[in-house]
Amino acid sequence: MLKQSQPPTQPSTTVSGGVHSVTAALRGVATAHGIINPVTKTPYTEAMLLGLGGGLGAGYILWEFKAREFANIVLGFRYRWNYPAENLARLAARLGAVVAVQEFTSANAALTALQNADWPVIAWVDKAHMPYHYLPESLKGYISHVLVVREVIGDQVIVDDLASEPFSVPADIFAAGRARIDSDKKRLIQVGKGKTIDLPIAIKDAINECIEHLGGDSESFNLPAWKKWAKLLTHPKDKKGWPTVFREHIGLYSTLRSVFEGICLDDTEGQALRSMYADFLDEAADTIKLPALHEAAARFREVGKHWVQVAEQALPDEIAPFKATKALLRERYAAYRRHDLAALATINPQLEQQQALYDHDFPMNAADVPVLFERLSAALMTVYDAESAALKQLKAAMA
Repeated sequence: MLKQSQPPTQPSTTVSGGVHSVTAALRGVATAHGIINPVTKTPYTEAMLLGLGGGLGAGYILWEFKAREFANIVLGFRYRWNYPAENLARLAARLGAVVAVQEFTSANAALTALQNADWPVIAWVDKAHMPYHYLPESLKGYISHVLVVREVIGDQVIVDDLASEPFSVPADIFAAGRARIDSDKKRLIQVGKGKTIDLPIAIKDAINECIEHLGGDSESFNLPAWKKWAKLLTHPKDKKGWPTVFREHIGLYSTLRSVFEGICLDDTEGQALRSMYADFLDEAADTIKLPALHEAAARFREVGKHWVQVAEQALPDEIAPFKATKALLRERYAAYRRHDLAALATINPQLEQQQALYDHDFPMNAADVPVLFERLSAALMTVYDAESAALKQLKAAMA
């Protein structure tokens, strides 16, 4: 059990909904345990939590499986996105919270810890195991996901997961979801109220972290990742270049769909988290009395609009199946946010049918695919240039 400086708050005070799983989970748990913004005396916004967590990052990885019968694209938009557990615990500690990270090898020990936890707590699961997402079996084991466990009632686990209301998951299914991805180690993070922080100092430290990290030279985890991705889209000889990986167009549809979904819909608040970070900078400018941050915020908001163009270039409207896919995806995420499981049960099979069809019968003329790659590459270079300029503006504001 996590020691706290006050009695635990009832789970009913957990905040439902949100736009980004990590920030929404921490906001809900922190609010429930009485951890609030010391300046405004209100719950932290998700934008402030994103910023305090180090803000933005960059990442592009394309994994190939089964002799290129399947490709999985991973995009990272948050500070040190490839270390989610460490960063979430570190962010909670930056809020002045008491933090306990628990990891398990035993399923029984994991279950006991969950039952005895000081709810609400943050848990790691395989997203496709959560029945309310209605994701296909083929995705199980691929999507590590963060959510909030409100409480355990009998054989049901009550969770918050970005929708307007909580979901109820059978305990055995929830346990299987916790165990499916070995690297997640059936992880729980408990958060308790600790000391009151100096928020202006925390904000300045966090912004400087973002400047240093995003401005690094790694082509996998810093800003140059976008430039590398742009080059690979059109490189004719690189074995990781898209003309080589998708020579037969097998799996290209699902990869392009993932680009659109990852940027605009799935867990990013749209615009690849850039607009949320702009909101943080506006909030930070008022908190630390530094008006120059508003100018940097405007730059990052423009970057977000450029990211939308990348997403649109991935599935251009002039290709009718692409336009239909985007419409279904938007319906799916809207239904999920409003907790409309009946709609999800109808929409998701349609998306699965499209993927099964178009991953093997790509809905474009072969001669047009290189043009698609070139346009997507150009859109990414626009992002790279705009984000470099925004970072320079942010650095100047903090000088």
